[in-house]
Amino acid sequence: MAAYAWVGRILRVDLTERRITEEETMRYGEKYIGGRGVAARVAWEEMPPGIDAFSPENRLLFMTGPLTGTMAPTAGGRIEVCGVAPQAYPTPRYTRSSMGGHWGPELKYAGYDGVIIQGRAEEPTYLWVQDGEAEIRDASRLWGLDTFATQKAILREQGKTVKVVCIGQAGERLVRFAVIQSGVESAAGQGGFGAVMGSKNLKAIAVRGTGGVRVARPDQFLDVCEHVRQVIHGPMPEDRPGFSPENKSSCLACSARCLVFRRVEDEVVALHCCSGAYPTLKPEEAGLKAALLADKYGLNHWEIVHGFGGSVGGWLNKCKSAGVLTEDDIGIPLEPESGEFLCEMLRRVAYREGIGDIFAEGLARAADILGKGRELLPHVAHGYQTHWDGHIYGAPRFPYWLVSALTWALDSRDPMVHGYASQITSWWAWGKGPLTIEQVKRIYGKVTGCERAVDPEGGYEHRAQPTIWHQNRDAVKDSLQVCDIFFPLFFSRYSEDGYGDTAAEANLFSAATGVEMTEAELDMMGERIFNLERAIMAREGRTRAYDEASTDYFKKPDHEGVKMDETRFRALMDEYYDLRGWDRVTGWPTRAKLEQLGLRDVADQLDRLP
Repeated sequence: MAAYAWVGRILRVDLTERRITEEETMRYGEKYIGGRGVAARVAWEEMPPGIDAFSPENRLLFMTGPLTGTMAPTAGGRIEVCGVAPQAYPTPRYTRSSMGGHWGPELKYAGYDGVIIQGRAEEPTYLWVQDGEAEIRDASRLWGLDTFATQKAILREQGKTVKVVCIGQAGERLVRFAVIQSGVESAAGQGGFGAVMGSKNLKAIAVRGTGGVRVARPDQFLDVCEHVRQVIHGPMPEDRPGFSPENKSSCLACSARCLVFRRVEDEVVALHCCSGAYPTLKPEEAGLKAALLADKYGLNHWEIVHGFGGSVGGWLNKCKSAGVLTEDDIGIPLEPESGEFLCEMLRRVAYREGIGDIFAEGLARAADILGKGRELLPHVAHGYQTHWDGHIYGAPRFPYWLVSALTWALDSRDPMVHGYASQITSWWAWGKGPLTIEQVKRIYGKVTGCERAVDPEGGYEHRAQPTIWHQNRDAVKDSLQVCDIFFPLFFSRYSEDGYGDTAAEANLFSAATGVEMTEAELDMMGERIFNLERAIMAREGRTRAYDEASTDYFKKPDHEGVKMDETRFRALMDEYYDLRGWDRVTGWPTRAKLEQLGLRDVADQLDRLP
């Protein structure tokens, strides 16, 4: 099977022993696809519960998918980074983070589907990978450099074609929301995995590959790729709504144009998604500099814009307005709407100076340490901030945020909820979108078998079904890998009835690998991956009680004053557990469900837990 799409080998690096070995990808790939799925299996086999994020025993897993390095739209540049995450709250837990760009493809061109990092180097090191060979090298001259300077130094030494992932000063100092950065715009942002690299004394992984990725049926694969591009963009991608000629793409084989590049202080800063909020700070030039500094220090934009930046609804601004925090607490004039203030705060966080040492623990922990401001935090659950939950920005509206609430409750990180919440909001904005609600219902019913899952009058009914469908498909997306902004392709502006093509992932997989896979079969693999991750959570001590506590955020009123009905939501959770084949009391997958998914060994281990 590894003859096509996968390149067949995974690199294992033990930094403690300075030992490098290899193993076969298809030990995992046949059942778990790649990316998120393969990482979950490695974690299950090698990471017992109780490992701290900064323990040498923590595995830092870089896993590509079978579509990484190909011309599949939105897929060619993607990779998953997994491990025990220091950002997770209140206890570090196993989770994942996705990254685009060009490093993942380069890794496959060098002959590897993934890298497993374990142990801890005695001195600062970086990993050099080139065409089937790997070497642990000294990085003492790189330690202390920011992410841009680190990459430039390695490129001067190894050549301009090299691709690098690295950490900045924040990762070196174990800031819990430090990122792993590649280029000027790509990062594994959520989870704090930059701090995991720092704890291992691993400054960077530099890769050069001159090989390629073979696909089984090139003509068919190109046809499917063009079909997917037409579904997403239509015949004239330059004219599609929401994009301008200034927008650029950062990932291999992607025409999404999700970035805008700006210059500040003769350097380039990439604005996208949450980082697009920096220019709203005053003055704009200082806001752009703050975005640049976040990239160079290696800090998570999502934690920053909702925590520190005033004009984007930041926590510090709310604390100031409520009189919860003052200049005396912070150590400098508290001006959250100022770009200069944010630049100074980011420096203090990255170097753990003064109040920055507390904020470097992540704002959920910082509120505990300070004993102030917890009620004003924009964090929903697990130590992660608001994202498509319907309460901060008003989208999605009730009852759609019930799916958001379920998804947040059952995940190990910010689940983003793009597939359901953002697509329903985008494609049917309460009667004002490009499709009518009747079209949306018909398409959703065709795919999931449950039209009422998008019924605006349905209340708490039929919200478990779409949650499960999207969770399974999200696991597929993160394993293949394809971009979660566009996939699954429920809708299209360019088709007669508005339907996209939710079988696209299966068709891309089949043409690339030569392994025939229906949409239903691929979704079953997603269900297997999601259940394996749930088993990891169970082994870490996760229970239904934790799931229910994760929904406290949704008991606050949304923008229209709607609060979660706790009794009805518990009944919805009962329905969810039943449909999943999980135990209602513990929230764990049953043996019957695990055996159905080919996970008998996982069921055996769970049975042995106290």
